[in-house]
Amino acid sequence: MNKFLLIRKQNCKNCNKIYMTTSNNSKHCSGSCRYKFHRKGETYKKKYKEYIKSEAFKNSQNKYKSSEHGLKKLKEIRKKYQPTLNLKCRIYRKTHKGKRLSNYHCALRYSRKKQRIPKWISEEEKNKIKLFYFNRPDGYEVDHIIPLCGKNVSGLHILSNLQYLTSEENRLKNNKF
Repeated sequence: MNKFLLIRKQNCKNCNKIYMTTSNNSKHCSGSCRYKFHRKGETYKKKYKEYIKSEAFKNSQNKYKSSEHGLKKLKEIRKKYQPTLNLKCRIYRKTHKGKRLSNYHCALRYSRKKQRIPKWISEEEKNKIKLFYFNRPDGYEVDHIIPLCGKNVSGLHILSNLQYLTSEENRLKNNKF
C-alpha cells in the first residue's frame, strides 16, 4: 500500500452522504449511487425521450398491457383512481367550457353516424336499428363491431354492424376492430 495516499472525507454527489475516499477521482460513495447519478443526467434524459417515441417502446407497452399481469395491474389502477376521475369529470362537465365541449362531441358523433348511414338503407332497416337501441339490456351499450371512424377501416351504421357490450368491455375495445 502506498504510504503517501491520502484518505479524505467527501460528500457523495448523488445522496450527499459523507464517505471516505482514497481516490482523487471518486465522486460517489458506491457504484449504485454512481449509476443513479448518471440516470439523472441530460444525456440519459435525451435518450429516454427518444426511446419513449420509438416503436420498440410502444410494442413493449402493448405487450405488457395485453399480458395477464398488465391487465390485472390496469384493473387495480382503474379501481383505485376511477372515483376521483369520475368526480373531476362531473365537475368539469358542469362548467361552461365542459358543456361546450360535450355539445361539440355530441354533434360530431351525430354527424359521423349520419355520414356512415348508407343511401341504400331502407326506412324499415332504420326502424330495426332504432329497435335494436331500444331493446338494449340493462348494463349494456350498443357498440359498432367495426368502428365508425377507425384508424385503418371505418364501418357503416347498419344493423349487422351493431352488438351489445358491457360498458367495461366497450371502453376496453375503444376504437379498435
